[in-house]
Amino acid sequence: MTDENPELKAAYRRLEEAIEEVCRLEEFEGVPIEWVVIAASQRFDDDGDGISQVGTLLPGGGGSVPHHRLMGLVDYVQTRLRAVAASDDD
Repeated sequence: MTDENPELKAAYRRLEEAIEEVCRLEEFEGVPIEWVVIAASQRFDDDGDGISQVGTLLPGGGGSVPHHRLMGLVDYVQTRLRAVAASDDD
């Protein structure tokens, strides 16, 4: 998809640069090798009904992270979030 759209390709390049910069400022050790951004948006149709869209943004516009690695990243973060939520309930 990004090969067909130079503007989209440039945006993904800026996104990756931003992720690398945030990782540096957050004092991550090493070089970010994989990343996934989960984004959600909300819009309203002509009847005023809300329509949500959830998607993932991947390096280069997608396809460069194998599914098993992507699911592992998401599952790891979800597990950590569940632990934080459980500890907040105390």
